[in-house]
Amino acid sequence: MTSTVRLSLTALLIPLLCAEIRAERKPVALGLVGGITAASFWGDDVEKFDTEIWPTTGFTLAFHLPVFLGFETDLLYVSKSGATNTRDGDKMKVNTVKYHALEIPFMIKVTAPTESEVMPIFFGGPSLAYAISRKSYSEFIEIANGGTVIPEAATPLIKTEDLVDIDWSLCIGAGVEWGLGSFQIRTNVGRSSLDKTKARDLKTVTLAVMAGFIF
Repeated sequence: MTSTVRLSLTALLIPLLCAEIRAERKPVALGLVGGITAASFWGDDVEKFDTEIWPTTGFTLAFHLPVFLGFETDLLYVSKSGATNTRDGDKMKVNTVKYHALEIPFMIKVTAPTESEVMPIFFGGPSLAYAISRKSYSEFIEIANGGTVIPEAATPLIKTEDLVDIDWSLCIGAGVEWGLGSFQIRTNVGRSSLDKTKARDLKTVTLAVMAGFIF
């Protein structure tokens, strides 16, 4: 076989191999995802806030249409915990809420037709988080004394029993997929207060960085 024939065959096979790679994109894809989440709060009762970093992990299920649209839902373990700080004279009151949940987003997924193995993705939709662990407490910090905790009873911003069972949020994000792997960044912005009584306006907000692979 001459060099010219070999080069011609190679030129024909490369597009076929690329098409084969793109064809591996499954109509229904199940996979694992994991990463880290930075969580805190926003709302009328949030002046200053502290962010909590927590691992996130779970399963993902995607349905891909022939062109570029699709649907994705996940089952994730997430933490939506954090703290808000308010002043009380020469003391600072730190209001901490621990909120761990199983989260299920329902997202429309758009895949950019790049004609390559690496494909940008964009997604968004509502998300439901069901609390599996909840706790709320507050404590006074003496600023002038290096941030020492003052052994004085402090009323929680929201009582533990008044924390909602379900947190609704809007999830939006973007990332890339290649072969059987993916990398994405997403944010969830709470749409209602964590307070059942609605006396306090304290909503969740998270930023997650995750990677995953498809079975």
